[in-house]
Amino acid sequence: MVHIKGPFPALAAETLTVLPNSCMGHNGPAMAVKPNSALTKREKEVILELLKGGRIATIAGHFGISPRTVSNHLKSSFGKLGVHSQAELIKLARAEPDRLGLEEKTQTRISIPDLEKRCEQARARLVARVEATHVGPPTLSQLRAAVREALPLDPERRRDWRDWLELRARSDAYGELVGDPQQGIEDWRDLNIGWVSRLQEAGLVRDDLDPSELLAAIGALTVGAGARLVGNGSKASAEKELRMIDAFVDSLGT
Repeated sequence: MVHIKGPFPALAAETLTVLPNSCMGHNGPAMAVKPNSALTKREKEVILELLKGGRIATIAGHFGISPRTVSNHLKSSFGKLGVHSQAELIKLARAEPDRLGLEEKTQTRISIPDLEKRCEQARARLVARVEATHVGPPTLSQLRAAVREALPLDPERRRDWRDWLELRARSDAYGELVGDPQQGIEDWRDLNIGWVSRLQEAGLVRDDLDPSELLAAIGALTVGAGARLVGNGSKASAEKELRMIDAFVDSLGT
């Protein structure tokens, strides 16, 4: 049995009694967690992804399950732990990871330096894939192909995007932003302003568009589409994103 003093000076003399294996809800002590209501392996994995900053869609993509299944795992966890929202669940998991059985799993997570190294390698692969599309005279189809190469449309690229998004989420928690996939695309943008200028000189892209702003817009579209595809990598979802991007690229033509 644990006694907790009131949080305010006026309530310093008051205590709150919490039974063993119970947790706090937003309205006070929640019902005790029953021994047979321990979190399942997948529920723990979902909570860990939530702690990294994951959302239902991205968590679904990470495990290759549907968003509805992720929501069901979260609802089940709420009931077992006596919490009522994702915010309460995150607060409890951070405060008592060992009681939820998360401590061991947390310790096995890849370190930030190792994740940064993986993201640097992923960025190099991104640049190489995109530059490989610049073969021969400049054409609008090269621009379309370059964007497609940046998207998470195969296992390697999905893994790279997940690393980027995980590093971004974990960096945000420390007040730093070192894993943004936009950063890699911005690096590519800066290197390819001249290439877009050549497309304009060849009369393939409207000359009233600023090359830097054009590439920034394509980068923003790519990051948004990529994040959605990590969460839902189905064929229908990929086709939808590609149609949207192709339509944008086509609108740049003269």
